[in-house]
Amino acid sequence: MTEPHQPTAAPDGPSPNTVPHNAAPDSHSAIGAESGTKNIGPTNAGLKTGPVSSVVSSFDAKSLIPGALVGAISYAAVLITAFLFLILALIGVAISNGGNTDLPSNSMVSGGNSSSMPSPWSLMGQLAVQLVVMSQLGALGTSIDATFPLVGSVQGSASFFAVPLLLTAISVAVLFLAARIAAKRSEAHTTAGIWIEAATAGLVFTLLVNAFGAIFAVNLPIPNVKVSSIGAVTFGSVIFALILGTLAAYLGRMSGKPRVPALSGPGAAIGRAFEAVAVHYGVFLAIAIPVLVIAIGIKSGWQASLSSPLWAPTAGFFMFGLGHLSAVSRTWNSGSSMSSSSNSSGSDISFGFGNALTQFGVPGWAGWLMLLLALVSVVVASVFWYLRRGPVVSNKITDWVLLPASFLVAGTLMTWLSGVTGTFDAGSLASGAVSMTLAWWTPFILLLWGGATEVSARFLAPQLSRYVPLSLAGRIAPAKPVVAEQAATAPGDGQSVPAPAAAHPALAPREPMTAQAKRKLGLILGAAGLVVVLVVGAFIAVDVIKGNNGPDKAVAGYLQALQNGEASKAMAIADPGVATDQRILLTDEVYSKAGKRIDRFEIVSTNVSNDTATVVAAMYQDGRKQQTTYRLHKSNPEFLDDHWVMDSASPRTLRISSDTPVKTLLINGQSVDVNLSDSRSVTYPALPGEYTVELPSSEKYLSAPKLTTMVTIGTVSTSSTASLKVEASEALKSEAMAQIDAYLAECVKSTEARPANCPLNSYSSSRYTKNFRWALTTKPTFVVSKGYGETPWRVRTSNPGKATVTYEKDNSYGFGTPDWKTTTDTTSVSLSANISLDGGKVKVSFNDY
Repeated sequence: MTEPHQPTAAPDGPSPNTVPHNAAPDSHSAIGAESGTKNIGPTNAGLKTGPVSSVVSSFDAKSLIPGALVGAISYAAVLITAFLFLILALIGVAISNGGNTDLPSNSMVSGGNSSSMPSPWSLMGQLAVQLVVMSQLGALGTSIDATFPLVGSVQGSASFFAVPLLLTAISVAVLFLAARIAAKRSEAHTTAGIWIEAATAGLVFTLLVNAFGAIFAVNLPIPNVKVSSIGAVTFGSVIFALILGTLAAYLGRMSGKPRVPALSGPGAAIGRAFEAVAVHYGVFLAIAIPVLVIAIGIKSGWQASLSSPLWAPTAGFFMFGLGHLSAVSRTWNSGSSMSSSSNSSGSDISFGFGNALTQFGVPGWAGWLMLLLALVSVVVASVFWYLRRGPVVSNKITDWVLLPASFLVAGTLMTWLSGVTGTFDAGSLASGAVSMTLAWWTPFILLLWGGATEVSARFLAPQLSRYVPLSLAGRIAPAKPVVAEQAATAPGDGQSVPAPAAAHPALAPREPMTAQAKRKLGLILGAAGLVVVLVVGAFIAVDVIKGNNGPDKAVAGYLQALQNGEASKAMAIADPGVATDQRILLTDEVYSKAGKRIDRFEIVSTNVSNDTATVVAAMYQDGRKQQTTYRLHKSNPEFLDDHWVMDSASPRTLRISSDTPVKTLLINGQSVDVNLSDSRSVTYPALPGEYTVELPSSEKYLSAPKLTTMVTIGTVSTSSTASLKVEASEALKSEAMAQIDAYLAECVKSTEARPANCPLNSYSSSRYTKNFRWALTTKPTFVVSKGYGETPWRVRTSNPGKATVTYEKDNSYGFGTPDWKTTTDTTSVSLSANISLDGGKVKVSFNDY
């Protein structure tokens, strides 16, 4: 690298004994470059006695007013912004839920009833105040004190920490701009005076943030439960708002000064390093966040994007970590000492590649695009770092460490600020915690990315910087040359010193490129672009192919088969795990005729862990919505296909019962052998849908109303029931009456006084009677009713009939000559019998007489 030279001073430039170019106007060097130099002016005179005297002499009560105004105006602007963010978010929720967006006219508690929960709209002001506190690292929290039946007194607490990062950034920007504007009206020109103004702005800002946060805490009227005010003010929010307000106001005040020469001290070097880090983050997030918001709007509707100011920056940081080869960590635990079966805990790590992103609704191939975006950000940041720092004329270990260390610090802050945590503790009743953060090693991963940026700045950026427009390169490079003496002594003492700005290679006049150079550059860029496209395309192609065969696709195929009524296809994807003879309802013939199957479905999330996966799907059926979790595993995975196989998906069941033995039923119009002769109920696995159960037309002696029953969505082991109420048909009754008539006809043919097994009985003594002749003068009427046990129906007499019997009677009763005379008697006729079906035939069994 060419040794930097001392640029020739301009004719009207400073003399050698004057202040160095890179000294700030209010620095000690500016006050007196040499020990013997006389300080001129009232401000400089005040600095002679030391820093304390400088602060005291610089203090003016009037200087507090601009700082206080900066703090107050900044808080008002941030509060209004938070209010607008909440309005947009609630409008999106209302539209998604089919509600209207009109502000309700009800008071804090609807109708004045203290037991009613307030409308979210009525809490807008309080929620906006708490949102501002949360933007300053406050944690929303509350406590409860209640008494529950069978449990007793319960004290508990809950907290939620999530930083609305966009609101935090806006507060910094507003403080910065307000301080910059106030600087034009401020009389403070010394460093001490500027710090006093900035500290005043920070103090007023934190007082307003936390005082209003404490005063306007949210109160929820819940019957029989004492809920403390819900607020986000913490010690951390007080300190953070103070520091943030002070620093932002100070930087805004200082930004109003004319651009000064670039400093060469450690502080300036650190500042430039963090500027390079900011460029790296800015390039990535400026592309990733809008793409994410647009993708969410396309996937879930534009109303879902209305709440993006509250969550998009945090999601952007998660994408930043995933794109830089880190991961998102989730942990959860909940439980109760009263019921161990309800305890749950776990954790998982999700990287930015493959199917891990699908659990957040992001296609798997997007991970490769985030990695590409990270690489682009590295290149852009390295060019900026090269231009801002200038060419390094000598090397030292600190030269290599500075930028990676800045990435490490920024990564630590990002990991901390992007975390979302929630806890609750209700004593023995319940407790739990949930968190979602970037993996703990994220800062160390970014340390390596910082090293890659440093390498790119040394070897790649010098070549690329030549293509940066001179106007832009001039704005990035140091404003004026650094101290010439430092540059001249650099090779001897081993210190790394940036080259003078005028000697910056990227700022040298450029000759127009020749046609040959343009062609060469075009070929190089085209080849590089082609390689990038091919590599990224290959990764995307592999990921898309594998994604099309991912676990979510298997579940989608299963649910689509259910929607289409393809039971055999559904069972091929997810075996129900039941015996073959139990699958009589799991056939295409039966299930394709089922009504009200799944209307639609959607994959909610996919989580892949090694060789297993869980997929959560939302199903809709006849106005119902049910989320179900399916588990899958890899089976003989290949390069382009992991062969995801669903674990057994146990279907719900349909219980069929009958109060009369039947062997065959029509289910969805299909004849099914249920064999309800021995057992009056059977249970079969069934897929979601509406089933019709009826008797087949071949059962001419039986009748029953057609039943319709619904097997609902879900995997909860509950049965739907179809209970048949079978009655005797008119054909059966007619056949039974015919057999009864035949039976009575046989009975009246008898010549006995008491025909065997007949409901006829003459009370005459057979010893003195003979020649009986029976006649049925009035037929009895009968009623068929439900039987008991193994007897389906019973026949009983409703109105007895009448029969006459004519016989000869010996009136001598054995004394003397027989005296035979014809006699006629009348008797009542009643009977009972059982009716059954035997081999499809009606069988009437008469009781013994």
